[in-house]
Amino acid sequence: MKYALIGCGRIAVNHIKAVVNNNLELVAVCDIVPSHIDILFEKTGYSGNPERYTDYREMLARHPELELAAIATDSGVHAEIALACLDAGLHVIVEKPMAMSMA
Repeated sequence: MKYALIGCGRIAVNHIKAVVNNNLELVAVCDIVPSHIDILFEKTGYSGNPERYTDYREMLARHPELELAAIATDSGVHAEIALACLDAGLHVIVEKPMAMSMA
């Protein structure tokens, strides 16, 4: 399955483990702080070479082949990112709450 990870902070370590354990194809990673991607790969020993982005919209536009996105960003932006991923036809995994309010 062609996979993208959006948000490369502390919880993202578990997503990299899932990529490896489930033979997922990590196509792209995205974080607004590029060094977070390097730190994540260093922590996990991940040796793949997915495309790197700081803007999830650009990532979605450049990778129509994606099938699944995991959203591991700060909670306040989950809904916006999840809706964009769903609009792009992806299955979505959301860390923490989908949104900060019912509205």
